[in-house]
Amino acid sequence: MNTFDAKDSPDRIQPDRCRHTVDFNGARLYVYARSLATVLRVDGEIDASNANNIANAIGRLARLKTPLILDMSHLEFLSVDGFRALLVFYRAQQEARVHCSVVAGAAMRPLLRIVGEHSLPTAGSVAEALQLIEDIVGERRQFLSDIVRHRQPLREVAQGAPISP
Repeated sequence: MNTFDAKDSPDRIQPDRCRHTVDFNGARLYVYARSLATVLRVDGEIDASNANNIANAIGRLARLKTPLILDMSHLEFLSVDGFRALLVFYRAQQEARVHCSVVAGAAMRPLLRIVGEHSLPTAGSVAEALQLIEDIVGERRQFLSDIVRHRQPLREVAQGAPISP
């Protein structure tokens, strides 16, 4: 199992080292491609004037069907409209069965406390979110490996091989 160190995280990487950058009237979206997930870092302010545009851009990136980490820890302001757009996006990710984690920052924490039943999976850092995805992938591989091992005797029975105790 790999462990992810904070020094390897987009938390520590300068925005100019990202793959793509998009500006949305006061908010900036940085896209980092990682082996386990796509990391989307949002800086600046999300309010009624740009919340839908940011949600649409994130939604287009979500079509890749790879795990997403939304790094909101660098936001200076998050309005209720922005938080609502994030909740709608997250529910769409759940329906599509695509993993999504959110790294909350100071701008998001008050909204998380107020909206107690938000169901957003939050992580303390991008490194922590990557570790969570690595753990999920490892558990899934183990589960599939166990299924294959248990099916092997069934194949032998079907082929007429004697069953060994």
